[in-house]
Amino acid sequence: MDKEIKVEVIGKEPVKPSTPTPNHLRSYKFSLLDQILPVYHNPVVLFFSSSNPSTYDPHTIASQTSQLLRKSLSKTLTKFPQIAGRIRENSSVECNDEGADFIETRINIPLSKILKKPDPETIKLLIPKSNATKYEVATVCMLAVQANFFECGGIAIGVCLSHKLADASTISTFINSWAETTSESGNEFEILQLDALSLFPPHDSLASRPSPYEAVIELIEESAVTRLVFNASRIAALKSKVAGGIVENPTRVEAVIALIWKCAMEAKRSSSGRDHHCPSVMYEAVNIRKRLVPNLPEKSIGNLVWNYAVKIEPENEIELQGLVSLHRKAIGEFTESCEERLTWEAICRHSSEMNDFIKSGDIEIFMSSSWCRFPFYEANFGWGEPLWVCLGSMPTKNFVFLIDTKDGDGIEAWLALSAEEMTFFERNQELLAFASLNPSAI
Repeated sequence: MDKEIKVEVIGKEPVKPSTPTPNHLRSYKFSLLDQILPVYHNPVVLFFSSSNPSTYDPHTIASQTSQLLRKSLSKTLTKFPQIAGRIRENSSVECNDEGADFIETRINIPLSKILKKPDPETIKLLIPKSNATKYEVATVCMLAVQANFFECGGIAIGVCLSHKLADASTISTFINSWAETTSESGNEFEILQLDALSLFPPHDSLASRPSPYEAVIELIEESAVTRLVFNASRIAALKSKVAGGIVENPTRVEAVIALIWKCAMEAKRSSSGRDHHCPSVMYEAVNIRKRLVPNLPEKSIGNLVWNYAVKIEPENEIELQGLVSLHRKAIGEFTESCEERLTWEAICRHSSEMNDFIKSGDIEIFMSSSWCRFPFYEANFGWGEPLWVCLGSMPTKNFVFLIDTKDGDGIEAWLALSAEEMTFFERNQELLAFASLNPSAI
């Protein structure tokens, strides 16, 4: 019988910046994009083999590595003073050096047991528990880290960083900066503190009230989560199948999102017993750094992300080529009017539409986020690059998450649906022709 996983918390302590934050950096003002994002911590887990394979005592490895991680995290926080601070209403972060939470655990199983058959519920145990859901913003850390040490000497580092401060690009930048500091490689990871206030001035009405998008996070409910892996050859075959119409050369992400969305809509129809499709909307997150004019540097930190909607009407026949064409058209329209969509008035219209869709109950709402091409697999703390990187938990039902496979050519996809819908989704033969269902991560 397999041994039941047990997570033993060895210690929890705050880690503060190694040097005090200068007075002129003690207040970090929110931009409009910071203000409108909901209170949610993005959780990511990075898995590594033993940090010291020549040492066979896992307790010695854990003790030494934990001390090293705390020390380097303290140094890294001096470069990101807002991450060591606390939110003051919905207008700013007081960079008061209260620090980040650092939790150290011991895991009673080898790392390989998790990697050979990844389980979403088990992975949740590897991130700080309080950061998986909504909570009071004034008292919580912007960053919480959980360093998990396995009996084999392997390590899983769970990082939860507030979305009020960081999008996926910024999370990647922070983790890589921390890794470089830990490894003392001498390769300084570039950090660009952007003056987002001049680009997206905050709005006074949001200072004392929550984000208009909190309703999206309030949708959190019990759901089933599945993991799919699309290797390079299957993605090439899928791209060939969906090419045509206005999109002769679809991207990897366009092709994979279209297939998952199509199969998820079919699963919902089968689960409900309907003989027709409901209207459906996919809200896709998009990195705006390269969509603004002039472009912003890729290493710019903060929240430089927004979303656009792709809509399907019930009378439309759902075909992969058509879905890809709708995606391409929607992102093209977003890029052409990017700055106009990021004004206060446009955001109000957008949030009102989304909330109306949610309240109506007549429209299937999906959300997706792609972390592809962000360099999570380059994070080297001194014991090699990650074996595997994944999201620690899914924020809501009907959510699609994409990230690169370790080789950089494939895509790993996670999807949350109701348990009944998932049974239909995972049996979809069109899906299984291109995706492997929860294969080993190593």
